[in-house]
Amino acid sequence: MSTTVDPIDHEALERRYAAERDKRLRPDGPDQYVEPTGRYAHFVDDPYTEPVEREPKRNHVTVAVIGAGYAGLATGARLREAGIDDIRLLEGGGDVGGAWYWNRYP
Repeated sequence: MSTTVDPIDHEALERRYAAERDKRLRPDGPDQYVEPTGRYAHFVDDPYTEPVEREPKRNHVTVAVIGAGYAGLATGARLREAGIDDIRLLEGGGDVGGAWYWNRYP
């Protein structure tokens, strides 16, 4: 059995991706998002961790990784493998895990 692969028309592919992207863009851009206030204010609270007041960290790090979800953890691991130990993972939630932290299942 022989399989042939048609060559990829990269320019047509880029045009198609641009057309699909344009369908999703809104003219109001980031202004479409509103601050969760009033009855929706509780959505910004972390329901799994009590807030802890502390002084900010002010020490120097070589690499700061924003987000400690799957990609952030993997990036930290690869940096360690590369010999970089001065790393800080910055996470908005009370623990690591990203989507797995926020989206808990019963």
